[in-house]
Amino acid sequence: MSFTGSVWDGSSSPVLSRVYSAYSFLNNNKPHPASPFTLFAIIHAIRIACAFRGVARAGGWDHRIGLFQAFTVPLVLILGGTTITSILMGAVPGWLISPIPVATYGLIPLIASESGLVSFLLSTPRLPRDLLFSTVDGFSRVVGMTTLGVDTVLAHPNPALRNSPWAMVLVATIAGGGGGMLVPAMKMFHADWGFDATPAWVRDGPGVDIWGATVIGYVYATLIDAHPFFRLLPKYVLTIFPFGSNWFHLPKSYYVNPSPVPLLSNHEAKIFCSVLLSLMLCTRTLWPYLQSNRKLTASSLNKKNKKVTPTSALTSSKAMAAVADKPSSSSSAVSADEKNKQGLKERKTK
Repeated sequence: MSFTGSVWDGSSSPVLSRVYSAYSFLNNNKPHPASPFTLFAIIHAIRIACAFRGVARAGGWDHRIGLFQAFTVPLVLILGGTTITSILMGAVPGWLISPIPVATYGLIPLIASESGLVSFLLSTPRLPRDLLFSTVDGFSRVVGMTTLGVDTVLAHPNPALRNSPWAMVLVATIAGGGGGMLVPAMKMFHADWGFDATPAWVRDGPGVDIWGATVIGYVYATLIDAHPFFRLLPKYVLTIFPFGSNWFHLPKSYYVNPSPVPLLSNHEAKIFCSVLLSLMLCTRTLWPYLQSNRKLTASSLNKKNKKVTPTSALTSSKAMAAVADKPSSSSSAVSADEKNKQGLKERKTK
């Protein structure tokens, strides 16, 4: 599929088109014609298994997780958010119509864990693996935030809901981040489930898994011009940074046209949001490494300063002592004159 006429005068189209081609290849092709699972669905399901088992092994309770428990947790993590939004909007969840989503995120993570594939992946270098998983998450979660989030609200038969910017952003947040709220709330990554403690995302504030869904829902609704409300942000940004008009060429009727004036096509906006979310998740992955490197650099500099400071102080003290012990040229000249005078007096006496 080719993209034309973007908000950047088409300059972004070739890049987004190549990204879309790679993603569509994985999302539309299957490892075998008889397989009900696409390549991307398999990759994402294995990634979910690694996330679940990685937490369980780090906590030391992986051996206590049963088969049905390992089957259920990924389903809640992936399908929990969209199930909630479907109930809120009076729609039927997709997994009630087709068993493919249940098989994808129930069976594949279980098979990957029991076959040893998860153990192999978790033994690989952590940073490259986590960056790859963050990219996979970025492209998979956007489906819930856009197609099953904002687009679902826009297609709702109720005009009050269909024209509500609040509903668009809220549904995108729940659909994209609801699973990340439910699983920690019920301690489902643990061997013993329960709701006996305040979830971390409530106690410490939501992380990028949750607020990232809000940001992506807002950005997507802005790019497709889902409601005139979403025109306020581009107008505000370009008012503060007028030089931004050199890169962002908004249509002339963008602010006054009552009809939608999309800045990007739906497909292009989804790819843009996928890349944006992937960058956000990769930044979260890289941040601890960057912080640790900064601390190591600072500590090494402090050690060097501590080594240099005593040596320089000792050298300066020795130099001062040497200067104090060594007579100056003027004092030595005075002492020589006194000796000469004393010698002359002794000769005269004799």
